[in-house]
Amino acid sequence: MLSPIFAQQDLKRANTYFERAFYSDAIPLYEQLLPRNKSSKLIKNLADSYYNTYDMKSAARWYTYLVANYGEEVEREYHFRLNQSLKALGDYEQANKVLLDYYTQQGSSAMVEKIKREITYLENISAIGDRFTIENLALNTENSEFGAVKVDSNLIYNASRKRSGLSSRLYRWNNQGYLDIYMHPIDQLGVGDSLSKPLPGSINTKMHEGTFTITADRKVLFYTRNNGKKKADPKKIAHLKIYRAEWIDGEWKNNTELPFNSDTFSNEHPVLNSDGTKLYFASDREGGSGSFDIYYVDILEGGTYGDPINLGENINTDKKEQFPFIDKAGNLYFSSNGHPGYGSLDIFVSKYENGSYQKPDNLGLPVNSGFDDFSLTLNLDGKHGFFSSNRPGGKGSDDIYSLLENKPLIIEDCKQYISGTLVDQVTGLPIPAGQVILMDSNGSILETHTTNQEAKYSFQVKCDQKYRLEGKKDSYEPKSRTIATNTERNTAQDGSLSLLSIAERKKQEAVAQQRKKEAEVQKAKEEAERIKRQEALANAERLKKEKEQQILAEKKRKEKMEKAIQKEKSIVREDERIVIKTENILFDYNLWYLRRESRKRLSELIKILKENPGIVLEIGTHTDIRGNRRYNEDLSQKRANSVREFLIGSNIAKNRIIAKGYGESQPVFYCKTEESCSEEDHELNRRCEFVIVDWK
Repeated sequence: MLSPIFAQQDLKRANTYFERAFYSDAIPLYEQLLPRNKSSKLIKNLADSYYNTYDMKSAARWYTYLVANYGEEVEREYHFRLNQSLKALGDYEQANKVLLDYYTQQGSSAMVEKIKREITYLENISAIGDRFTIENLALNTENSEFGAVKVDSNLIYNASRKRSGLSSRLYRWNNQGYLDIYMHPIDQLGVGDSLSKPLPGSINTKMHEGTFTITADRKVLFYTRNNGKKKADPKKIAHLKIYRAEWIDGEWKNNTELPFNSDTFSNEHPVLNSDGTKLYFASDREGGSGSFDIYYVDILEGGTYGDPINLGENINTDKKEQFPFIDKAGNLYFSSNGHPGYGSLDIFVSKYENGSYQKPDNLGLPVNSGFDDFSLTLNLDGKHGFFSSNRPGGKGSDDIYSLLENKPLIIEDCKQYISGTLVDQVTGLPIPAGQVILMDSNGSILETHTTNQEAKYSFQVKCDQKYRLEGKKDSYEPKSRTIATNTERNTAQDGSLSLLSIAERKKQEAVAQQRKKEAEVQKAKEEAERIKRQEALANAERLKKEKEQQILAEKKRKEKMEKAIQKEKSIVREDERIVIKTENILFDYNLWYLRRESRKRLSELIKILKENPGIVLEIGTHTDIRGNRRYNEDLSQKRANSVREFLIGSNIAKNRIIAKGYGESQPVFYCKTEESCSEEDHELNRRCEFVIVDWK
């Protein structure tokens, strides 16, 4: 781990490298400092260093960290760079979300709508498909090659210094050699860069020499060169300038700086119009829209120049506009990261009409990508040409690609069709002379169609929208439906409508009314049956519960009875009967009144009945055989009644006492005749028994 003193020294050194645009040197120092320092400034500088050296994956990582951890402190520019980094990685959905979220949080509904329009615009560009056939040139290397222009039999282009000679110094922005201008035989493009040679003369120096333009007579060359250290600005940045050279005796001489250059800002990427009367270039001078703008100067007689004129807000934005090119029709091609693009620099075209440049359009795929695409030039046919890109899949750094346009730039909003037929709902036959109305989701009428004999119709509509169709015809009921289009272009949605005639509606209503009545009758019947079933089920459930309660009560009664039998010795079982045994209750011959001793003997019975209020008792009295049967039955009933009255008089409830006279029908001792039994036998037959007939 770095000590605090060394960490401070490395931070100071890293910041110095960053300020001087030595990004490749700054990155490892910042990475080394990260464990101890994740300040917003360090993260910004690290992310910017990766961004400026086109390591977009690392740039996106640290811009994401910056936005996530420092939120509202992060300026708009860093949200934009995160957007561009994510586009380079192909994550367009997240890239768009970054800016939409930012402007939503800022409360800028106008910017949110602008970004949404740009998303739709790029979708329309992408829908065209690949407009060009492109090919990576064989002369490309792992270092930078760009800015190719076909000049007669040669391809002239810019590249990192290919061979030692002027200087072996590296450009510390990206640790490649400084740029020079090279030429390569146009008929040998299939050969590597071994045939490429520096421009003859004094154009190439130890500094950068970049993009150029040449007059139609091939006698004057305008090109870009950067200042040396001695002319750097206070931040030690050497700005770019435009120079002029003349073709004399087979080489380029008389290198002259143009008068509108400055040591405090850059002029770069010169290009002439077709008649050589105007020189277009990019500059970050004060008074522009922001960053680099595209300007032009008039080339006057005597080798003088007019004042630089900004091409205006149609072309220039607050971001970068660079690498202008003017085709033979006067149309302007340029690269920008401020107009709607796929990420980083994209190439745009602005038509020159009625004396001014129109709103530019993205040139489309596959010329444009998520990386820098720039420095387009076209041959005279306007179809063939070259452009440069640092996209993945090339030889390395910036590469030159040839291009051939094979599709026109026709930008259309996504459209679909809603088509169908207006038919009779019952017969399925077409309905001619009907009206079909197309409305938007708010109900505003967009278009109306009157059907012919075939009753077919079709409306062109936008993608990803909701529409409402309504069909009408006299003697028919109107009908409408909602249709949502999707994002698939040039497809048709079925919008057929079927109308029901008013006569058919009345017929259907009559049928429906009859069915309703039948349904009500059926419903009432079903309801009655349901109630009956419910009542039956409820009754069955009630009986079941009653039975269960009876069984439970019987069980409890038996348990209670058994407990009483066990407790009372007087209560005994006799075969299938339960009786209360007392001393004999006897009656005098031919009488039914209770004897004195019998009344005393009944006191034990009364006690048992009071302790067991659930007992229902039958008093069964019997006679001997003396006397006739009817007399004996009457006598025994009187005796039973006499005992019952005595018990009732002893506070035993009437409903608990049953008096039953059996006469001579149930003797203890069977007597065939009166003389066959003793007096004692006759007396025992004249008995009173107490049988428990219920125990509640």
